Amino acid sequence: MVLSKFLDPKNNYAFKRIFGTEKNKDILVHLLNDILGLTGEAKIKDVKFLNPILNPDIASQKESIVDVLCRDSKGIQTIVEMQVARTTGFEKRAQYYAAGAYFSQADKAP
Repeated sequence: MVLSKFLDPKNNYAFKRIFGTEKNKDILVHLLNDILGLTGEAKIKDVKFLNPILNPDIASQKESIVDVLCRDSKGIQTIVEMQVARTTGFEKRAQYYAAGAYFSQADKAP
């Protein structure tokens, strides 16, 4: 067995350390621009990291923890999740995360 001195960025812990920290936010900005195909004025120039724990408004609901939650300088909130393998229910979980993030900012001005 060969051990690498580098962490696999597809590992949840490594992904959060690489893309979810203030000192590496330029890497996240580049990743988002590349994946989303943003160019020119549409490009993300800066992000602010938000608490990745999405607390439910109703106590009986489950709290959700996303890999990275950020807001860009235009006020657009983005959830970044690393998913390597097909997991049953991922689509529904992603919709739930998106709905929670949307709801949490619905009545707030950017």
